[in-house]
Amino acid sequence: MSQTNPWTRNRATAAAADLAIGIVAGTVAAGAMSLFQDIWSKYVSPPPPGESAAAKAADAVCEEISDAPVKPCERETADGVVHYLTGAVIGGLYGVLGGRRPMLFTGRGSVFGALVWLICDEIAVPLLRLGPAPRSKPAAEHWSALASHIVFGLSLDWMRRRVNAAVSKWPNAAE
Repeated sequence: MSQTNPWTRNRATAAAADLAIGIVAGTVAAGAMSLFQDIWSKYVSPPPPGESAAAKAADAVCEEISDAPVKPCERETADGVVHYLTGAVIGGLYGVLGGRRPMLFTGRGSVFGALVWLICDEIAVPLLRLGPAPRSKPAAEHWSALASHIVFGLSLDWMRRRVNAAVSKWPNAAE
């Protein structure tokens, strides 16, 4: 009787498990990032004025679907939905890509978090017109965003390792 883990029997199953674990870890990490941002804005520096990139993205999607922006009473919820969905997608990528290239896990997620900040906040958000160009923001905003994304990366990797360890202890359901 083999004690093989059913999640790692073949490459496709392992990739699916890495994706699912990454999605869970990314969702949790988005929550940790939000908590960090709340604490940072309370004790270090207030958030920048105006809507977040997530709120602007929610508006764009809503307008595409219904030809109307998000209702004012639903803005906070829409912002959160986009934030957590983005965290889940990035977490899924982290799980799948890291499963194939463990080098991505360098720094326990901190390097990945910094890379996400660079690609998303510094490049994609301005290109998609969801926020200002990097050179037009004060340095404190860059540091705050970088710190938030490092917290995201560390939380993502920590949760990925915890869920992975728990899943690897599951008995083989087929036996």
